Amino acid sequence: MNLNSIFNDYINNGYSNANAISKTCQDIILSKINSKGLNKNVTIKGGVVMMAISKDERRATQDLDIDFIRYSLDDTAISAFIEKLNDKDIK
Repeated sequence: MNLNSIFNDYINNGYSNANAISKTCQDIILSKINSKGLNKNVTIKGGVVMMAISKDERRATQDLDIDFIRYSLDDTAISAFIEKLNDKDIK
């Protein structure tokens, strides 16, 4: 995953610097959710979905709203979920 390339693509598509950073971070998280097999346990909602549907960079959101599906909401489970997404190689 080349983060500079992803970021520059967003800039070239008209996103502001802040929104390009946010979108790049969202891409990292969504990629990790998928690659770690957690995609069956979350649903993406809110502004991320609306922006993707409308293709409107002005709708870009800086947060990522997820709901857990068939996944415990206790502190230990949430910590385990976040730890699975943790990637010390991404800078």
